[in-house]
Amino acid sequence: MLVRLDEKEFDKILTKLKETIYEYNSKISGTDVYLKPFHIVYKNGKKYIYIGKYWYKLEKLNGKIKWIYLGKEKPIDSLPDPPKFPEITIIKDEKSYIVDNEILNNF
Repeated sequence: MLVRLDEKEFDKILTKLKETIYEYNSKISGTDVYLKPFHIVYKNGKKYIYIGKYWYKLEKLNGKIKWIYLGKEKPIDSLPDPPKFPEITIIKDEKSYIVDNEILNNF
């Protein structure tokens, strides 16, 4: 079931989700691959936020960081399993965030 959250409620959840991903990425540092904390897509006046869904490799070119997309699957089998997040999409409309209530139960 989808529910609406205000900015303050959503920020609490987003902070917990990002902390979980940052902890995981610190465990796998040195592998040059990372689970991207969040990915934002703008479409039809709405903002879609995907949490911990995509793998990237970071490259530094001329002092700039470039994210190279690797896919949705863990790119190196020997890495520990990433944190489990519900398969959800977060939508931001003009007034609030729309999320699956499953995320409320987990975070």
